[in-house]
Amino acid sequence: MALRLLPTVFCPEIFCSRNIQKNDNSIKFTAPICLISLILEFFAISAFAQGSIPEWVDESWRSIHYPKSEWYTGFATDKVANGQPDSKTYQSVEKDAQSKLSESIVVTVQASSALQTSVRQETTSTNYDQSIRTASNAVLAKVDVKSYFDKKSGYIYGFAAVKKKDLADFYRSGINSLFSFAEKEFALAEQQAEQGKKKAALGRIQAIEDSLKNVAYWGSLLQAVASDNSYIGQEKALWQRAGAMKMQLQGGTSVYLDISGDNGLENLGAEMQEKGCNCSIAETKEDADYAITVKTKLSRCNKADFGQVYCWANASVSVFNSKTKKSANLKIPEAKGGWTEGNTEKATEESFKNLTENLVQQLIKEMEK
Repeated sequence: MALRLLPTVFCPEIFCSRNIQKNDNSIKFTAPICLISLILEFFAISAFAQGSIPEWVDESWRSIHYPKSEWYTGFATDKVANGQPDSKTYQSVEKDAQSKLSESIVVTVQASSALQTSVRQETTSTNYDQSIRTASNAVLAKVDVKSYFDKKSGYIYGFAAVKKKDLADFYRSGINSLFSFAEKEFALAEQQAEQGKKKAALGRIQAIEDSLKNVAYWGSLLQAVASDNSYIGQEKALWQRAGAMKMQLQGGTSVYLDISGDNGLENLGAEMQEKGCNCSIAETKEDADYAITVKTKLSRCNKADFGQVYCWANASVSVFNSKTKKSANLKIPEAKGGWTEGNTEKATEESFKNLTENLVQQLIKEMEK
């Protein structure tokens, strides 16, 4: 039971002793009003200290006042063994509630354990594992955290809640800050390049690329919270700009991408730059050292037990070297993606994500020959 210090009751002397009223020839003594006030105050303190279980402990109340369409929530409970919990116990149950809230942010990528096991066996676990790591480490902001100990039952409860809109705004702010940082670094890198400080300028470009890698993390959270991928265009443009400037500073390679078929693989160029191809993306074939032609195809999708669905994607690839005037056809491993609840669209996306990774590896290997 929590003890609270309340303000001292002030009673004027005329009330604490007696109330004298003159009425014609009689004098009346009333009951001490101060004593009555103190008695009422005592009962008020007792009622407050006893308290009652807060409404948020009830699941049905939470579902009404914190609808899933607007909120992410986490709820935790634990049995207190030694009577009264200390501050560490309260902190622990609150932390557990926030952890469960964090996990709920990316619930869409938390596949069933059976699917995860199957996917790992097929060596396509990268995206799932990365998503789950993102879930457990989700950055939270503006989270309302509560805790309560029920002395009668011996259980302690923790509750955490955050509005989806507030969380999305926080993630957008993080992405925009990284973009602003990149723009400032570009200006400094260009200035250093003009001064002949090539090494310093390359250091700036490396800092830009490191910041853009963090955009992918914040972006995955933003997409999970608000299905917002509007940042991707600017991210892609900054990757290309960084690659082009690095190429100028290092005498690197330019690449032209001609992609057609069932999926445009919009992130292929950025993925190549991120994986270290030391290349820039050319706007025309004539300006490129390598002209890469990719035709993608969704091979098939199969449904399995427990609502699981798997899809396979492949691509035919040719690489033209403008210096040697020779073309090479590359053999790209077929990529598999899986999802739950019979979601063929998500499984298709996963298959092309994995296909992009396969393409990046083979293309970089070819250009390094």
